[in-house]
Amino acid sequence: MSNIAIMLRILLEYSVVLVFPILLILAGIFLVIRARKSVHGSSIRRHLGISLISIPLGVLAYVVAGIAAARIRGDGHFYGVPFGGYSVSNNVPDFISILIWVTLVSLR
Repeated sequence: MSNIAIMLRILLEYSVVLVFPILLILAGIFLVIRARKSVHGSSIRRHLGISLISIPLGVLAYVVAGIAAARIRGDGHFYGVPFGGYSVSNNVPDFISILIWVTLVSLR
């Protein structure tokens, strides 16, 4: 792989991991603020804004809880809380755990 291709790949990974969640949070905050100012369609904007905010924050809560659980257990590996998902071959428990954390964050 050439150096330009490697740099573009790193830039894409950086954008997906850092920039995209920040944009989701900012868009959600914008929609919630707009929902307070307008009367027409404010419920849909508010719920959409809360959903946009809860997705990256729920994933962040999942990662923090997984790291804390692994540290408490004394493992050096990430642990999917609350359903395990310790191996890469079975992603269903990890996906269900992420959905639970996103739901908990969206409920506040």
